[in-house]
Parts: sequence; C-alpha cells; structure tokens
Amino acid sequence: MSIFPNYNKEGKGVTKADVSGETSLKRFFTEFLHRFWQLILLNLLYILACVPIITIGPATAAMNYVCRNFSQGKPVFFFTDFIEKCKEHFKQGFLVGLIQLVCGALLAGSFFSWTDEALNVSGGFRTAAVVVLFVFAYLLFFASFYIYPMMVSFDLTVKQLIRNSVILAMTQLWRNVVMFLVFALLVVLTFLFWPLTFPVVLFLAFSVMAFVSNSLVFPVLTRYVASPDAPESEETVSEEEQAE
Repeated sequence: MSIFPNYNKEGKGVTKADVSGETSLKRFFTEFLHRFWQLILLNLLYILACVPIITIGPATAAMNYVCRNFSQGKPVFFFTDFIEKCKEHFKQGFLVGLIQLVCGALLAGSFFSWTDEALNVSGGFRTAAVVVLFVFAYLLFFASFYIYPMMVSFDLTVKQLIRNSVILAMTQLWRNVVMFLVFALLVVLTFLFWPLTFPVVLFLAFSVMAFVSNSLVFPVLTRYVASPDAPESEETVSEEEQAE
C-alpha cells in the first residue's frame, strides 16, 4: 500500500452522499447524535482499558476502530469489537505507543535543555534548535491522529504506519488545524473549569476526540493509503461509500 494516489485509476464517481444530498458536516452531526450514548460508554471502556499502562496503545487503536465505524455509519458492536481489536492490534499498538512515549520524552527533555539559560550557546543557534524541536513536536502530535486509524484499517508494518502518518501530518494542514482546535478547546475548557469538567473527561473527552479525528482522517486514508486494487472487505471501504 502506498501513501501516493494512483492517477491511472478511474475516478470515484458519484457517492451515496452526493445522491442523497447529505453533506459531510450533516453526516457528522447525524452520526454523532445517533452514537452519543455509545460514545459515553466507549469513553468509560477506554479509560478502564488504559489502567494497565502497557495497554494504552492497543486500547487507543481499538477506540479508533470503533469511532471509525461510528463516523462512517457502519455497524459495530462497540464492546466486543473494542476487546477484539485491542487483542488483534496489541503488538503494534504497544510498539507505536512506546515510540510515541519515548519520542515525547526526548523532545520534552531537549526543549528544556535548549531553553535553559545556563546553556552556553549563542542566541541564534538556540532559537534554531528550538524551532527544529517544535517541528518534530508538530509531526509527532499530528501523526498520532493518523497512525491509529491507519493501523486498524490496513495491513501495514510499524515502519509503514510511521512513514505514512508523518507524510499525512505534513500535507493535510487544514484537517490538522481543525483537529488541533477541537483538542485545544477540550484541554482549555477542562483546565479552566476544573473540577466541574471532570465528568466531561470521564464520559466524553477521549471518544469525542477520536470520533472527530476519524471523521476527518478516514476519507484521506481511503484515498491515499488504500490499495486501488484491493477488494472490498470489512476493513476497506468501497469507492461508492467514500464521502468527504
């Protein structure tokens, strides 16, 4: 599977959304309201699944699988599918989660080192180093929105997952902006009104963020990552079902 599109294949033609007149935004809110109570239960299930720290990566993969199906209006038994996908993607989820943790710790340590006034380097060199660190932090943060939906949707190695997610993090700028604004809004409101916002974190924060990100990310994955010759299966959405 490749991150680059095949320009020799036929176009996607008319989608179901085009025929029905339903826009992506309308479908988003329709599915969100329809799945609202399930999102609450999914959020609780995700938090419980993350209690053993080593399961955070697999649990995140499983939640993205469920939210991917939610956002696309596909049937899913969120409890049994969550457990099944958590087991199925345990190894990859653990490795990706570990890589993210290590990279995040290295970036944080490097940032504090380069911003330490005791460090005897020129101001220009220090500024350049901090800018480079911010670029790496940007890629690490936004790649995480693509890597888990990709993991549960396509048969890729960890190396391919990382490569594709970084490329998408660099190219899908407007989607990144939308996801960042939603993420930032949740974080800012949580801290501003804590502890009143504790129920939001407990019941909705993680699943809503996953639902929003999958609504934005999955159409991109089916366009640029899915093999154009792959047969339709449970894990691959057909051209007819793709609608941004």
